[in-house]
Amino acid sequence: MINEEVERRVAGYYMGLKMSEDQFIELEGALLDAIWQSDEQISDDELVKIGVKLINRFLEEDEEEA
Repeated sequence: MINEEVERRVAGYYMGLKMSEDQFIELEGALLDAIWQSDEQISDDELVKIGVKLINRFLEEDEEEA
């Protein structure tokens, strides 16, 4: 099993290559909105779920365009 730091770095690299700037801004905005709406009480796990859901939508949209 790879350690978490290596996993994060590899995922970050992939995200940097595959996501457009607009997608990254949308993802960042969605996560910040969730933090603000929860009065900074949202868990990291919940933020990850929101991020994964949005990234999956981006991937589906990319598949439809191809």
